Amino acid sequence: MSIERGSSDFNCPLCSQSYSSASDLELHVNVEHEDILSPAKPNRIDLSTGPRSERNLQCPVCPQDVSFSDAETLQIHIDTHFSSKDVSPWSPNINMDRLLAQELEKADKETQRLQEEQEFELLKVQYGMDDECNFKEQSIKNMKKEVEAGTLSLADFANRQHGLRLAESNGLDDGSSCTQNLALVVAAASRNCSNVAGAFMCSYVDHYASTYGDRGWGCGYRNTQMILSSLLQHTGYNDRINQLWHVARNLACKEHSVPRSGMPSVSHLQKHVEWAWREGFDLQGAEQLGARVFNTRKWIGATEVTTILSSLKIRCQLVDFHRPTSPNGCHPELFNWVLQYFQSKDDFKPPLYLQHQGHSRTIIGVEQLKDEFVNLLVLDPSHPKSQMEKLKSTSPAISSLRLLRKTLYDMKAKQYQIVVVCGLVNSEAEYQRSKVLRSIQVPQK
Repeated sequence: MSIERGSSDFNCPLCSQSYSSASDLELHVNVEHEDILSPAKPNRIDLSTGPRSERNLQCPVCPQDVSFSDAETLQIHIDTHFSSKDVSPWSPNINMDRLLAQELEKADKETQRLQEEQEFELLKVQYGMDDECNFKEQSIKNMKKEVEAGTLSLADFANRQHGLRLAESNGLDDGSSCTQNLALVVAAASRNCSNVAGAFMCSYVDHYASTYGDRGWGCGYRNTQMILSSLLQHTGYNDRINQLWHVARNLACKEHSVPRSGMPSVSHLQKHVEWAWREGFDLQGAEQLGARVFNTRKWIGATEVTTILSSLKIRCQLVDFHRPTSPNGCHPELFNWVLQYFQSKDDFKPPLYLQHQGHSRTIIGVEQLKDEFVNLLVLDPSHPKSQMEKLKSTSPAISSLRLLRKTLYDMKAKQYQIVVVCGLVNSEAEYQRSKVLRSIQVPQK
């Protein structure tokens, strides 16, 4: 062992001895501590010689003075410099802590990834992106469940299955879920209520409920049928719809001729959306849905409804209520807008398509109450035909209207979209412009 010269006080690094010269210290170390310095014993240090009370043992590895009172403790300490398995309180293993932190972070990321995958799969199922089945397959599957549960007879199952095949073949809805001509009935029932100052309604509407085949995902298509049920009662809209609907359906389904009149089925509404996309309508929306909705359970929303109507050369406007306009999360601007729409004097007043996150409905009118509050009157495809038929009884109960009434405090979704029919497209230039969807922001940004 060689000792650096030039120091005025030479202390032995392995014991408490001090020397006045480097040569004396070097001699001391080489003689007294030969067992430590011997290359034959590199892995263990024997410091058991000498009286315990006289030892002041320092670590030969630490850059700073670290002393121990006994050889065993020093040996354990020195081992921590060369082994990651033994962690000493005097020399914490920073590398092990870092590796542990990395493993914990990796485990957290893996847990988050699995959770996100599960949530994505649930969303795919919720919005019909899982490609599990289509309208026809879901219809038969759910009808079989009711047969097994005893709520549907075999005869009814056979009849409904035959009607399903016929509807899918000719492209027309079988009407099994339709309750016709509700606007006048609801208006009369509303005006008989003592707290209603006035009721303002659309001109005509039929209610279409979800059925075996589209329950859980078909609200957009059923609300489209409600809008179309109104427009088909107007001569101008009827002529335009039937003219272009016939062309579109024959182009989309050339293997058979489709009847000119009647309400299109859910499956043929799906075909029409795809046809409109191919004609250049809402290319961004087409890309988001993979340009395919036929034979799937994919949800459609306000933009697809606008696409359907615009492709039929019906002028419509997409109105976006992009945030609440009240501190409590309500949308008074939406209620005011709807009230003004139904109060305006028009020869023909179509209902409004209403969209929010996860669901859509049809606004058929408003009630203005004597206390100046406003209720929206809303048809929901999730309400079965049996409930809607109660509105048409000879003395409609007030309780039946509760299904339709929505107060300001009932409407607290973050955003709403409304599709409003504004007339007919009468020029080719306007028709081409309608292929790019635009919305009005209320309130303006």
